[in-house]
Amino acid sequence: MIWVAIAISVCLGAAGQIFMKIAMRDAGPFPGLIGVVDIARYFWGAILSWPMLAAIVSYGISYVVWLGVLSRADLTLARPMVSLGYIMVILYGFYAGERMGWERVLGIVLIMIGLFLVVRSGARV
Repeated sequence: MIWVAIAISVCLGAAGQIFMKIAMRDAGPFPGLIGVVDIARYFWGAILSWPMLAAIVSYGISYVVWLGVLSRADLTLARPMVSLGYIMVILYGFYAGERMGWERVLGIVLIMIGLFLVVRSGARV
């Protein structure tokens, strides 16, 4: 059951990051420090968009589920599982057409190897 909670929290955290990226992409480039009113208008528009609201909800639920995880699992086992979120976000980047060099691919492979070692270490939840 704890693995399901970890997966839910990690997936919702990654989804929150992806929704935030969509919201900021839709908002356009940051206008720079041209005036307080312009900056406020820019961020207010981004914050009230549906992707940003979805990000806030995703992060909120992820946070609550993560508190439950921390109450039951060893931190040294649970926290490394958050790295799965990095993999999900990078896969989204690939889907969204972001540049994916060999360094990023190598990074994903190293994260996966590290997670394999943590889970295989025999730590019990």
